[in-house]
Amino acid sequence: TKGYQTIQYIIFIYSMKKDIKKFLNFSNMLADEARLISLKYFKKNVKIKNKERSGFDPVTIADIKIQKKLNRLIQKYFPDHSIIGEEETHSKDSAYEWCIDPIDGTKSFIQGMPLWGTLISLSENGNIILGIVDIPALDERYIGYEKKSYKIINGKKSNLKVRNNKIISESILNTTSPYLFANKNDQSSFERLSKSVKLTRLGGDCYSYCLLADGLVDIVVESGLNPWDIRALEPIIINAGGILKTWDNKKILNGGRIIACSNNKIFNKCRTILNKKNPSKNSSKMG
Repeated sequence: TKGYQTIQYIIFIYSMKKDIKKFLNFSNMLADEARLISLKYFKKNVKIKNKERSGFDPVTIADIKIQKKLNRLIQKYFPDHSIIGEEETHSKDSAYEWCIDPIDGTKSFIQGMPLWGTLISLSENGNIILGIVDIPALDERYIGYEKKSYKIINGKKSNLKVRNNKIISESILNTTSPYLFANKNDQSSFERLSKSVKLTRLGGDCYSYCLLADGLVDIVVESGLNPWDIRALEPIIINAGGILKTWDNKKILNGGRIIACSNNKIFNKCRTILNKKNPSKNSSKMG
C-alpha cells in the first residue's frame, strides 16, 4: 500500500509539473500576443476614454483589444477556467482563475513613458501559481512560478534576487504616485514612511515591483489596488526572496493596500510606520 501511495504521489507531482509548464508556455504566448497589440499603438495618437466621472482613469483601444484577445485565447484553450480582467471579466466556478491587466500604467502608456506592462497571472484554488509581467517598450519580461523567479531581457534569461539590505534608513522606496492612494490617511501614512528612507521615487507602475525583485529597490507601497494590479507580481517577488502582503499582513489576492519589501525586517518596520494612527486634529487640545 505504501509503495502504491508513493507511485501515486510521483504521478501527481509529475502531472503538476507538466501542467505548470503548459500554463507557462501558454502565458508566454499570451504576453507575446499582447505585446504585438500594445506596441502597435504605443506613442501613436490614440483615442482616450475616461472611465471615471470624478477623476481620470483612462482606457485606450490597446487596453480593450488586448483584453479581448487574451480572453478569447483563454476561452479557446481552457474553456472551463475563470477570467477576471480590468476591462472584461468572465467568472466561472473553477479551481483555476486567470487575472489580466492588459496595460498596467495606461497613464504612462498615453504619455509615451516606457514603464507600463501587461500583467498575467493564474491562481489555483485561490493560490497564485504563476505570474508574468511583460514590459514591451523595454523588451523585458519578468516571470515567477514554482520556486523560480527570473527575467528575460533581449532574449537573455537571468535569475532574480532581492537586495540584501535590512536597514530602513538605507532603503529605496517606490510608489506610482502619492495622489493615487485610496484616501488621505493612506497618503499621510506613505509620507510618514517616506521620511524614514534614504530615497523615494515616483512613477514606476508595475515596473517598480520588478525592480524590487531584481535587487534595485527595497520597498514598494501602494493602496487602492485591484486584483489585476498585483496578483502577477506575487510569484516574481516571493520567489526572488521578497515579501508581498497587505498593510494588515494578509494575502494580496484581492488587492487593497500593498507592501512589497526585500525582507521581513524591512516589512515589519514599514507596517509599524504605515499603521501608526494618524494624529487627529483635536489631539493637541488642552484637557
